[in-house]
Order: sequence, then C-alpha cells, then structure tokens
Amino acid sequence: MPNPEQLPAIAMWAALAAAAVAAFGEWLHARRVARIGPLAFGPKGRPRLWTKAVPILRVAAIGAAAWSLVTLVSYDNRTRERELGNNINRHLVVLLDVSPSMLLKDAGDAGDMTRNARASAVLKSVIDRVPGDNIRFTAAGFYTEARMLVEECRDRELILHLAGGTPFHITYKPGKTDILGSINQTGELIKHLPRKSTTLLVLSDGDSLPPTGLKPLPSAVSRVIIAGVGDPARGSFIDGHQSRQDTANLSQLARRLGGTYYDANLRHIPSDALESLTSESPGAAKWRVDRRLAALILLGASTALLCLLPILLDLFGSPWRHRPAASAIPQPA
Repeated sequence: MPNPEQLPAIAMWAALAAAAVAAFGEWLHARRVARIGPLAFGPKGRPRLWTKAVPILRVAAIGAAAWSLVTLVSYDNRTRERELGNNINRHLVVLLDVSPSMLLKDAGDAGDMTRNARASAVLKSVIDRVPGDNIRFTAAGFYTEARMLVEECRDRELILHLAGGTPFHITYKPGKTDILGSINQTGELIKHLPRKSTTLLVLSDGDSLPPTGLKPLPSAVSRVIIAGVGDPARGSFIDGHQSRQDTANLSQLARRLGGTYYDANLRHIPSDALESLTSESPGAAKWRVDRRLAALILLGASTALLCLLPILLDLFGSPWRHRPAASAIPQPA
C-alpha cells in the first residue's frame, strides 16, 4: 500500500499514462476512419461537426477513470480523512532553547524551577489545548545552531520528553546562543510544509540580537509565538555574566517576525494565541471534498460518458443514413 502522501502523485501518473495510451489509440482510429470516410459517412465523407470533440472527451474520460480507480484502490476501505481525525493541515513547530542558561533555576512563581522545566510546563499547556489528532508536531533544539529533533509526529509525550531537561547542549559546539541564525535554519527545515499551516513556537530565555541577518520565514508559517522563560528582573550568574530573561530582545524578535511575545515565566500562553491551532479555517468548514469522494464522482461521470458516446455517435454522428433499395418483386394489384 502506498504512503498517503504519495497517493496524489501515483494517481496522477496513472491518469497521464492512461490518457497517453488512449490518445495514441484515437490517432490510429482517426487514420483508419479517414480511409473509409465515404463508406461510413456518405458522399461527403465527413461526420457531423460535434464529433470532433469526441476524441478529446474520450481521452479525458479514460484518464479521469484511471485516476479515480487508483485513488479508490489505495484508500483500502478507509473513510474520509476528516472523519478519522487525520486532517493534518495543522502543524506545531517547537523551537526549544537548549543552551546551558536554560538549566538555571530562577523560573516559575517561586523561582525554584529551572528555565527548561518552566518551558516544558508551558509547552505541556499548549499541547493539552490542541484538540484530537488533527495536528502534527515538529521539534528542533537550538544553541549555537538549530538541529531537528523530531519531524512531523503525533506523539505528544515524545515532544514533552524532549523538553524535560535533557542536556542537549553538550552535543553542540560551545559558544554563544545564536537565536537569529537558528530561526533562519528552522525556516529552511520546515519550508516544505503546506502554506499557512504552521504555528512556530519559540521557547527561550532570550539572547542579544544583531540588527540584520533575519531571513523571512517560509510561507508555511502562519503564526509566530515567542514565549520567554526565566526571571526577567533577577539574574543568575553563568559564564562570567548575569543571565536573565531578555524581554526586550525577545519582544523585538517577535515584532521582526510579525509574531507575538509572551512572558511565560509566571503565566501560560493565552488560548487566543493558539486559535490557529485549535480552530478550523472558515473556508475549509464551508466546503471540503476529499479525494475519495471526488474520485467516486469522477469515476461515475467518466464511465457514464464512455458508455454514452458510442450511442450518441450512432444516432447523431453522421448526416447520412443508408436506405435499403426498393424490392424488385412486383406487388399484386
């Protein structure tokens, strides 16, 4: 059974192959009919004008029938994707700061949580408010660069486990946190996702930002949420300097990305900010026809056309009708 993502391409290639064979057959048929035109269509040797569209209709109908049959066979008795909860046109991409400063303990109401633990709690709050199985999750970690951790999975617990304090920073080359370059790299990693299907959630304690170098996000991203963790007022000493949540740079980054910044150290991200994940787009709610239903309709229409064309050609294809000669046997007076 083919992968569901490969189904449209397989069905399209099957339709093109069937249409090509049908077109070759129509060309051979037209050559043969041309030689016996007077015999088939009378002294003028031409059929009615509308019959010129028949080869095109027949090729199109055969291609449509092939597409429909491949699509229906590949569905293997599955119901509509929407009914199964497999509407996967929502993606949540989590960009998690895994730098050493995220292990400092100054986050939460009492300031006794590590920043990483607070980020995990914020992420859990977001995931718990995403309904059903209608979304896929992608997670990437960043420090001196961005690295893909999990790509397009439905396992919520796996995503939460990645934010549970694993010291990923030991696998990176030591240096300063590069949040700007990491967002650029993440954009390259997710640019293949469908347009306007993705919410990008950045969980970080902040970092200094260069004035230039930020690339536009791909068209897949519809919303950007920057969530800051760590105490924004009281710093903790690390690597020769005081580290605190850099609210100024995080809010500036959100503005440059066209997104929204939230100080998530004490409060969770509001539900209004997650609307792109929790609600269905109005256009999709008004009208959606999945491939299975479209294949059923197209198969019925194409096969009906293939059955009707011979009848229409026989009844209305030629202006000439053969009349049998009058009987030579004399009739009684």
